[in-house]
Amino acid sequence: MINLDASIIAAILIFLILVVVLNRLLFKPLQRIHAERESRTTGLMKEAQAKVDHQLDLLNQYHATIKAARMESYRQQDQLRTEAMKRRVDVLANARTAGEQLIRDSRVSILSQVETAKRQLELEAQGLARGIASTILGRSAADVESS
Repeated sequence: MINLDASIIAAILIFLILVVVLNRLLFKPLQRIHAERESRTTGLMKEAQAKVDHQLDLLNQYHATIKAARMESYRQQDQLRTEAMKRRVDVLANARTAGEQLIRDSRVSILSQVETAKRQLELEAQGLARGIASTILGRSAADVESS
């Protein structure tokens, strides 16, 4: 069993003094060092996380800029394609109009040449007819016409 005598009181006093001394000389400095280490580690982690967040923001801005540049490039390509198609339509319309005008002019020219050739053929046919008539009849065509 436990005897409660004066040595117990001395042991309790020594224990309490030891707790106070150890607390002041060992535990508080250890707790302070531990807290400082924790704050430094946490601070560095927070700083690293802030840098990572900043880099992610920069990366997102970069991707957004690239996307915007691509969209602008596609828009410009579409605009150029549309302008080229309009020019193509205009060139084809002008070529078609010029071709149709050339065909009309050629038809008019051909019809004029045909009319001229017909008149010339009629004159030649009349001349040949007079020549044939004068050869057959033995007299001049002027005499044949007057009779």
